Amino acid sequence: MRSTVTKKSGPELVARRGRSPKTTTNSGRQGIHSVIPSAPGPLATTVPKTLQQNTNMLAAIVESCDDGIASKDLRGIVTSWNASAERIFGYKAHEIIGRPITTIIPPELHEGEKEVLAKIVRGERIDHFETVRVTKSGRRINVALSISPVRNASGHIIGAAKVVRDITEAKRAQEALRRAEKLAAAAQLAATIAHEINNPMQAVSNLLSLISFQKTLDDKTRKLVEMAEIQLRRMSHISRQMLSFYRESLDAVPVAVTEVLDDVIAVFEHQMHKSRITIERQYDFQGWIRAYPVEVRQLFGNLISNAVEALPPGGRIRLRTRLSRNWKDGATGVSVVVADNGPGIPAGIRGHLFEPFFTTKEERGTGLGLWVVSGLVSKHEGSIRFRSSTGPGKTGSVFSVFLPSEGSES
Repeated sequence: MRSTVTKKSGPELVARRGRSPKTTTNSGRQGIHSVIPSAPGPLATTVPKTLQQNTNMLAAIVESCDDGIASKDLRGIVTSWNASAERIFGYKAHEIIGRPITTIIPPELHEGEKEVLAKIVRGERIDHFETVRVTKSGRRINVALSISPVRNASGHIIGAAKVVRDITEAKRAQEALRRAEKLAAAAQLAATIAHEINNPMQAVSNLLSLISFQKTLDDKTRKLVEMAEIQLRRMSHISRQMLSFYRESLDAVPVAVTEVLDDVIAVFEHQMHKSRITIERQYDFQGWIRAYPVEVRQLFGNLISNAVEALPPGGRIRLRTRLSRNWKDGATGVSVVVADNGPGIPAGIRGHLFEPFFTTKEERGTGLGLWVVSGLVSKHEGSIRFRSSTGPGKTGSVFSVFLPSEGSES
């Protein structure tokens, strides 16, 4: 059956009537279902055109967004990837679409992705979840994620949409602020301590001077008094540094590195003997460098002190000096290695060793030793690196300090 419907303007629309399919009205009577196909003209094209415009606008917004926007299906396979996601992770859309989302997730966090997918299946959202992801180059970055379920026209969940923001720089800024606050607290505490110990140190210095004038002292005792005076002068120097941010105003002077090491070892000789700690010296460089003697002695004193405290009875410390080049910029100078066969440093704390107030010694530690070492190395325009092992049968730590000097002599 055929009928014609005439609009007020435009062409006629032809309706074809048939006996099926039938529809049921609210009154229960059956009627005839009519199908009116769209004919060319303004009315017929307005809706599809508007829908296409909206789709294009939405796609443009997604592509121009500063945050990474991606989607995945319920198997965790990437289904879309915008330009910012390419910038953040380094993968082009054609490289990552069709691959598992775990491609950008560190191996140790893969189980967490299963939990995320389970929440999405339940229709739950995940708002501002901070975690770590891996770029195409292998670099790990800090990100903030917001994840929402994606539903089809029937309302069924078919996947998830992710909004990703790179917060690596923000994290670094927060960490820098945290360290700055620690440094400020350290400076305030150090100044207070220095002020309190200055007077007792002066009294001890006077007493040692009086003892040294005694003619009845034997040579061994006199030598011990001299060593005590040297250490007291070192304490006084450290105190001035802490109290008023004192820095040696004089130029650096020639310092014999091996003599400094031997002097430091002498300070710990009694403690090492008591714990049956042996020390091995390999001085391939026995000359001098231009440096600040008190600070160099403090630098190596802290490293050797840490090694002694880390070792069990019967442990071993190895010292080595040699001409070297800086592994950072190629500058010439001397490399000093302090190695021990102690228990090693757990991997989880290695990144915090040079932070102020970080210690593994509980009540015995201040957390300032390696922080001071790092500062002194930087003052001498040197560098420090370390490696450590906690594996069975091969435990120990090695600290390597490079001190540059144009005037070094072997």
